[in-house]
Amino acid sequence: MTQTTHEISKSGRPIFGDSMAPTEEAAFPRLTSAELALVRPLAKPCDYADGDVVFRAGQPDIDLYVVESGQMEIRNPTDGHRLIAVFEPGNFSGDIDMLTGRPVIAMAVARGPTRLLCVPNGQLRSLINRVPSLGEKLIIAFTRRRELLSQMGGLGLRVFGPGRCRATSTVREFLYKNFVPFHWFDTETEAGKQALAALGSPPAAPVIECGNGRILVNPSLQQLAIEAGVWRHCATQDVDFAIVGAGPAGLAAAVYASSEGLSTLLLDQLGPGGQAGASSRIENFIGFPAGLSGADLATRAVLQMLKFGARMIAPVAVQKLTPARSAGDRHALHLDCGAQIRCRVLLLALGVRWRRLQADGADRFAGAGIYYACTRVETDLFDAQDVAVIGGGNSAGQAVMFLAECCPSRTVHLLVRRTLGPGMSEYLVERIRAAANVVVHEQTEIEALHGDGHLEAMRLRNNLTGAATQLPCAAVFVFIGADPAAEWLPAEIARDAKGFVLTGTDVIASGLWPRSDREPCPLETSLPGVLAAGDIRAGSVKRVGFAVGDGSLAVTCAHRLISINR
Repeated sequence: MTQTTHEISKSGRPIFGDSMAPTEEAAFPRLTSAELALVRPLAKPCDYADGDVVFRAGQPDIDLYVVESGQMEIRNPTDGHRLIAVFEPGNFSGDIDMLTGRPVIAMAVARGPTRLLCVPNGQLRSLINRVPSLGEKLIIAFTRRRELLSQMGGLGLRVFGPGRCRATSTVREFLYKNFVPFHWFDTETEAGKQALAALGSPPAAPVIECGNGRILVNPSLQQLAIEAGVWRHCATQDVDFAIVGAGPAGLAAAVYASSEGLSTLLLDQLGPGGQAGASSRIENFIGFPAGLSGADLATRAVLQMLKFGARMIAPVAVQKLTPARSAGDRHALHLDCGAQIRCRVLLLALGVRWRRLQADGADRFAGAGIYYACTRVETDLFDAQDVAVIGGGNSAGQAVMFLAECCPSRTVHLLVRRTLGPGMSEYLVERIRAAANVVVHEQTEIEALHGDGHLEAMRLRNNLTGAATQLPCAAVFVFIGADPAAEWLPAEIARDAKGFVLTGTDVIASGLWPRSDREPCPLETSLPGVLAAGDIRAGSVKRVGFAVGDGSLAVTCAHRLISINR
């Protein structure tokens, strides 16, 4: 994330350049007199003198502040309290952390005598859901502000470490997937070395400087999550609907379930997005003709589920599932944090994981040239350098075009084991064939990877001729098929020969359905009360839209199962 300059307009709104003008009003709207009338019954008037602090960076569960008179400055405490924006009467504070409850990343100070309307954080969801038009204005503003703040850079955590380092890449990916603002300093550059020296040159990487002054050296994801405000204590608890896996299927199920009144808890090992979160651009998902990134899709879905009252816990791993003993009992998930989640209905939206590249040197360069995702986190490392993508599906095609378009001066090599076309959408195939800086290598695989510390070249083999060639390359993005992420599931849950979970009619056909009083729901596994959706499900179509449909169908099944067992 690089820092850009900005100004403050007379209206108190940040100016980010002419290209941002159409989105400025969405990010910094004013509440109308009618909307203010709806806010006042839930708000407490608060008076501040010039220079009084309204809230400080690092405070969680921040309240919503609406300017009634005077002005409120928003400042960046990690950059010498630099001015970000000035809010005037009708403007309101906050970004997406208003809904996530995470510590706020900026501070607010009164400019002159100021009166604010303070809406307690606990009342915010009620306000958003009770008045949809106002809720839409708030959520759009929160989302757009976070995007603008991320583009500015310099806010949030400061991450120090080499770009082509597995541990540093893991930290950056975790923060990116959980939409935690951070500023990364590449310690392989002179500027990065100087910034790290100012911290005393800790001996191990990565190093994270937190907003509260704490320094973390090569922390676990759990430690990082706590300091970033992502992690909250997870108590043993009962819920109606538990979901394991925060990919598109799990996120869709969380949105629908919570909007329909089910107490809903979503669990994930890393953060929202799943396999789709590794995609730079998804263009065939209905409703987004210009496409959107996997991270954008995940962010929108998380805000939507939080709006309806669902909760998410990450990073957390399920160690064991104890099935319900009887029809009225609850399934129990045993988590690595020590808590148990007991649920009436469980949805397995575990997804899949990309197969690891089987070539000499692949493990050595993991996180240092070999990547299984293609987002800004990875691609920012390789500006103007030639790269390669392996795979013949849509994820590979989207990665190719993202890499080719964000840096036209580089060459992007697409390696396909057979021929380009059968496993990829036609629109992507046509774009790849037409791209001037894309070279397609069909019937080609990687034999070996070479480099001194960093990936520098790959040795290719043509499957038809057996000929070997050496090709300079700074990074390889791997999308070569996927395996189900279902190792911890109990034996009672039937799977097909490839390890994907059987559901519905497939369970009946397998002869493993244990109940004689009813048939399974369409997404029910061979373990009654446990559903499966998305890529983990046998026979599913590996598309985002299909996974979202599965997630919504799972909620229909959950309602039916809960009513049966009451």
